[in-house]
Parts: sequence; C-alpha cells; structure tokens
Amino acid sequence: MKKLNPIMSFLIISILFIISLFSFSTVRQNSFYILAALLVIFSFLFWKKKKLFDFHLTFILLIIYIAARLLFNSLDQPTLILRTSAIISFLMLNLVLLIGPWSRFSKKLISTYQYRRHLGVATFFLSLLHFSIIFPSYFGYSFRNTFESVFTFYGFTALFIMFFLAITSWDYIQWTFKQRWWNRIYITVFLIYLAIAYYAYSIIFKLNNDLTIHLSVFSLFILIWIIAAPFGIIKKIMHTKVSGWKQLHVLIWVAYFSLVMHLSFGVLPTQGIYTKIFFGVMISFVLGSHLVGWVKKILEDRKINKKLNSINKQITEDGQNYVGVADINEFEEGVGKKFYINKKPIAVFKFKDNFIASSNVCAHQKGPLYQGRIEANYIECPWHFCTYNPKEPCDPPFEGCVPFYLTKVVDNILYIGTEPKKN
Repeated sequence: MKKLNPIMSFLIISILFIISLFSFSTVRQNSFYILAALLVIFSFLFWKKKKLFDFHLTFILLIIYIAARLLFNSLDQPTLILRTSAIISFLMLNLVLLIGPWSRFSKKLISTYQYRRHLGVATFFLSLLHFSIIFPSYFGYSFRNTFESVFTFYGFTALFIMFFLAITSWDYIQWTFKQRWWNRIYITVFLIYLAIAYYAYSIIFKLNNDLTIHLSVFSLFILIWIIAAPFGIIKKIMHTKVSGWKQLHVLIWVAYFSLVMHLSFGVLPTQGIYTKIFFGVMISFVLGSHLVGWVKKILEDRKINKKLNSINKQITEDGQNYVGVADINEFEEGVGKKFYINKKPIAVFKFKDNFIASSNVCAHQKGPLYQGRIEANYIECPWHFCTYNPKEPCDPPFEGCVPFYLTKVVDNILYIGTEPKKN
C-alpha cells in the first residue's frame, strides 16, 4: 500500500479538524489545545521528512499561537483562535502577493516562488479556521444573519475565491485539465458568486440606506472578473497564451481587496492609530511593489526591443524566416537572455557553443525560463524546476510543453526562427 506523503497527510488532517471545529462546540471550546497539538505533529512530520519550508511554516505558526495564548490569556479559546488566525492569514496573503514582484527585484528571492503555493493554501486554511469558528458561534449557521453586515459579505467573498484557488493548486489539475474545463470552472464560479451576491445584497439593502461605496467596489470586482475571463482581454495584455489556471488565479486580487474591505469596515475602525497606519502601509507596499515590478518589466522590454531594432536584420533559409537578436559575444555560458519575436517572449541560452531558444513562458505556472538554467541538457524553470528537452519539441497547442525555435549564427549575429520547431 502506497504511503501518504506528508503534504497530503497535512491536508487530510486539516480538513477533518476544520469539519469537527465547524460541527462541534466541544471542539471549538478546546480549539487552542487541539490546534497546538496538530501543529506539533505537523512540525515533527515535516522535519522528519526533510520538508524544511513546511517545517518552518508550521513551527512558526505554533510559536505565534502559543505567544498569543500567553499574551491574551483572558480570551476564551475560540475567540483567541479566530482572531489570531484572521491576523496571520491577512499577513500571509500580503506575503504571497509580494513574492511575485520581489522575485523580479532579486535573483536570490526567485527560489521562494516554489513555496508560494504552500503559503497560499496555508492562508486559505487559516481563513477557513476563522470562518469555522465565527459562523456557528456568531451567526448560528445562518447566511441571512451573516450578510446583515456588509463587511461580512466582503469576508465571505475572499473565502469563496480562495476556496477555488486552493482546490485547483494541485499539479495534477494544472497539467491534466484542458482549457475548455478551465473555461467552465471560471464561468461556473462567476455565476455562483453572482447568485450569492444577489442574495446577500437583497438582505443588506433592507438594513442599510447608503450602499454607494459598496456597489462601486462590487462593480470593480465584477469588472476584474470579466477582464480576466477566458473571453477577456488578458491575452492581449500578456502577449502570450494564458492558461485557464492562471486566469482563475488572477482572482486573488478580488480576494485581496475583499479582505481589505472586510477589515476596513469591520475591525479596523475600533483599532488605534498605529494599527491603522500599519494596515495602510502594508497595502501600499504590496500595491507599490507590483507597480514597480510592472514598470521594471516595461523598461526592460523597451530596452530589449530597442536592441532588436538597432540590429534590424532578417534572413530566410529553407522557407524559415529568422530575426537577428544579438551579437553572440554578449552571451555567457548557461545564462539566459530574453527577446521578443513577433511579440512573443523568447528565452535564449548559450550551451556548449550552441544556442537554445524556447518560449520564455513555462507551461506549468508561466515562470520566466530565461532566469532558469541548463541542467543535464534540459532548460529548467526557476520557479518549480520543471524541465524541457530541446531535442523533443512539441507541436501546437503546446499544452504541458513549450515551443522551441531554430537558431542560426551569421557574421557573429544570433538569428532566431520566427516559427516554432516542428516535432
């Protein structure tokens, strides 16, 4: 019988704990001790299996919960757990969103990308832990009671979206689901959310006079949802094929802003000035990091295109068109460079005095292949270490693989074919 890996064991035990917490008041009343015991077990299990990142994550969570218990020992266990879980989940969601732009700023940080999914799923479980206590304890398992306050609807929106992001953060799903399935999932989730939102606002309208701000925010959520949709304009923005998984996970921004609104209209007004300043600075730092990241990318792309225009050379051989991209002396052995051919990002490596050119977009989670390396004659993505064999090009629609391109050196200028190699 095949043994469960520690990650799967963690998921199963966590789900069972959440269900019992949601269902039984006795479990909620002893939630701190049960959770602490589980975190001790998880920490030991991850340490034994040498899952060091997961060990550090669970051990840090254990320390935080114990510290919260010691500092706020007057709180009952359910209140302590729901508050601590809410704070940690919000901080972790900010951290998840910071990994992307900061991996662009520092090559040393790009290796942290492989753990972003672990952090994201852990963030969802902490949010679900918060919900599994507050829903039965404060709202008596009633969504009507829950949606009487608009800030709770924002919290539900964040949890609803993170649920679908968490259950699709699985390699098997990412590799096996076809685009049509992602389209159906995306539309189904959207329609379910619209139905829930209609129900929630029908309750909120009866109890609140002025909802102008909230309707504006809700409209913005829907706009983001539509823009990121399979039939939206995201492909034109990205200049490349965008996977259904990636389109669904763009909704993390709807979840994030929902959580910001949940806190802004919920607990934040009762907090002190320093907490409010910290809250504002954190959000500004996340948004600012992404803005700087996009500006950095735009400037880099302009520099690349300017260099291509300065070379301005094309050749045709055996019916294949080639575009000159750079002087071969500019390349270092095993170090990738990025170029654009027909607006498509291309990664190029010098390897054993030859040149390998492929799409710059990893088929797994769209990682930048040019920041990776050549490992055992394969191109290795820096995010999750997926590998691609230049000797085995694949044919369109390039699902689960990346296209490779012919290369040619003429007068010390590297030329790249404008069309992918055929298998």
